[in-house]
Amino acid sequence: MRTPHRLALTALVAVLALAGCSGGARTDDSAPATASPSSPSLSSPSPPPASSPPASRPPAPPPPSATTETLTPTPTPTPTAPPPPPPDPVMPALHSRTYEQARAELARAGVSTARLKPGAQHKDVTVPRDHDGWYICDTSPRPGAPVTAATTVTVRLARDFSDCTTSFNGYLHQENDPAHTP
Repeated sequence: MRTPHRLALTALVAVLALAGCSGGARTDDSAPATASPSSPSLSSPSPPPASSPPASRPPAPPPPSATTETLTPTPTPTPTAPPPPPPDPVMPALHSRTYEQARAELARAGVSTARLKPGAQHKDVTVPRDHDGWYICDTSPRPGAPVTAATTVTVRLARDFSDCTTSFNGYLHQENDPAHTP
């Protein structure tokens, strides 16, 4: 019965090969292995086959140590540029609207109404405190221009919208114009 002997020999070679691959204790490969008398044998000793070449083992990697171990640095994230500031709001077209409508339109456009300054369209007219119903004849800056946080929005007002187009050298009433001669 040669089958059990071959099976035992193959199992022994496999166990030794696995022990060498698992990073076990390194031995000098040039010295023959000897069995100790106290170690049990799996099967009866038999001579190794003469025709089989010796099993070659790949060299085991060296154990890691603190001095030879190299660490790969973790890539630091590239700092991203802060997002660009939002563009400045644009001056809306306010011509022919009331002062109250203009304030609401400016707020919708993102322009601070605290920067809104009313003024009279004509030199001989004084704008009252309650001018919400007065009409806008002209604006500065012009419609479509960017309005920065430091920009003052000036609106020229008239009590009636038809007064926006009436002017006598900047005066609403011709008799108030110093250049007028009756």
